[in-house]
Formats: sequence, structure tokens, C-alpha cells
Amino acid sequence: MVTVEFPDGTVRQSEKSRIKDILKDIGQNENAVLVVVDDCLVTSDVWVKKDTRIKLISVVSGG
Repeated sequence: MVTVEFPDGTVRQSEKSRIKDILKDIGQNENAVLVVVDDCLVTSDVWVKKDTRIKLISVVSGG
């Protein structure tokens, strides 16, 4: 399982392996968050190993 840490500190799990699929599985829009794996920013097409912990960072824009 992949562990996903949200910006507010809550944690969820997903059995998916590709970032794009993980985000869909947990109900997150891939354009609304940045994804960090092992202190590196990754794109939604990246595949991760089981037991990986990813962190989500909210994208904020204004105008």
C-alpha cells in the first residue's frame, strides 16, 4: 500500500502504483496538488513502489 499524507496531516492509503491513479483513488484533482516522494517533486505519470509514502502540497493561486 502507498501512504498519502495530506497538507492538513491526515493520512490515507491507496493500493494503486501510479501517482495519477493514486490521486484519482483518493479523490484528489492532479492539478490541485503537488506530489512529493522522497523529498523530490514528481509528476502524475510516475510509478511508485508499495510501502512508499507520498506527501501532497496544495496548489494555491490568486489573481
